[in-house]
Amino acid sequence: MSSTYIETGGQVRVYDSAVQAHDSLPLGTYRVRYSIKEGFSLLRTEDLGVGSEKVYGRREAKVDKIFRTYARFERNLGVMLSGNKGQGKSMFLRMLAARAIESGIPVVLVSEDAEGIVDFLNTLDECLVIFDEFEKTFSSGRGPLDGPNRQNQFLTLFDGTSSVKRIYCLTVNDVQDVSHYIVNRPGRFHYHMRFDYPSPDDVREYLLDQAPLAAAAEIENAALFSRRVNLTYDHLRAIAFEMNHPDATFTDIVEDLNIKAIEPSTYRVEATYPDGSVLTDESVLNLHERSDVSRTIELRSTHRVLFFSFAPRDVVFEDDGNICVPVHKIEALDEDDETPDELPTSISLTLIGQASYTFDR
Repeated sequence: MSSTYIETGGQVRVYDSAVQAHDSLPLGTYRVRYSIKEGFSLLRTEDLGVGSEKVYGRREAKVDKIFRTYARFERNLGVMLSGNKGQGKSMFLRMLAARAIESGIPVVLVSEDAEGIVDFLNTLDECLVIFDEFEKTFSSGRGPLDGPNRQNQFLTLFDGTSSVKRIYCLTVNDVQDVSHYIVNRPGRFHYHMRFDYPSPDDVREYLLDQAPLAAAAEIENAALFSRRVNLTYDHLRAIAFEMNHPDATFTDIVEDLNIKAIEPSTYRVEATYPDGSVLTDESVLNLHERSDVSRTIELRSTHRVLFFSFAPRDVVFEDDGNICVPVHKIEALDEDDETPDELPTSISLTLIGQASYTFDR
C-alpha cells in the first residue's frame, strides 16, 4: 500500500492511499468543523434538497433572481433571509443549495464560531456559504448576557475584497439582533428577503393540497382563522395532518393543537367617522389572552384625537374574516380626557404581517 506525504509548515504527515488531493473545492455540500487540535476543516455531508414537497409562494422566482444577479456581479453577493420561525426560510435555503449544486457551485454550511473562522472562509474557492440562524451562532453583543460582538468580524469578508467571488446567505429570526453594519447595507447584503406569514389565500391553497379529504367549509374556517392569528407553515403542516379527514372540524383541531396565540400580534386599527374621515395607526395587541383586561389604543390626526379602551372579549370576529370592535362597548376620551363630541361609526382591526391582506375567494 502506497503512502501520501503532505508537508505544511515544515511538518510532514503520512497518510494512506485513500488521501486525495484536489486543486479546487470539489462539488458537494460541506459543514465547517473546528477542533483545537486540528483547527478548521470541511466535513462532507449530504446535499440539501427540496424533494417532492411543493413550494408555496414565489420562491422559485426569488431563487432565479439571486442566481441571475450573482452571474452579473463581479463581487460577492449577500442574501439575508429574515422572518419568524416556521415561515419557510429553511425550505428556501434548501432551494438555494440545490440550485447552487446544479450550477456547479459547492455549498458550505457554517454553524459554529471559533477564532480564525473568517480567515478560513476566505481561503475557500467559489461557493455558497450558508449561515443558518446567524444571530444565534454569532452574538451581536447587545444583550446583557451576550459576550463580545462576533458579527462584525465578517464585515470585510462580506465586503468581497478578496479575488474569489462567493454567495453569502444568512437566515435571521430577529433582525433587531443583527449588526447595524449588515442590515440596510446593500453593499454587503444586496438582498434582504422577508418571509411573512401565509395570507388567507396561501392557507387555503396549502390545505387544499395537503388535506384533500378535508371538508371545504373547514378549510374556509382555517383561512378565516388566519385573519385573526398569524399561522406559520409549521402550524399549517400540523393542521393539514389533523384535517385530512372528512369528519374533522377546524374548531376541534385548533383547540387541541399546540398553536395557541401566546404572543401579541400587530394590527392596523381604523376608526371611521360619519363624515368618512378615518383615524388609523398600528398597535400591538394580544386578543387571545386575559380577555377581561382592557386594551387601550391612541389614534391621532391633525384634526382629531381618540383614546379608546376595550376588552378583547367584546371583539367580534365576523364570518367574512373581519375583526371589529363594537363602538358601544368602548370607553372613549379625547385629548382633554373628556368624552368626545363625536364617536366613530366603526372600528376595525386588520392583522399585519401576512404576505397579503386580501381575501378574495
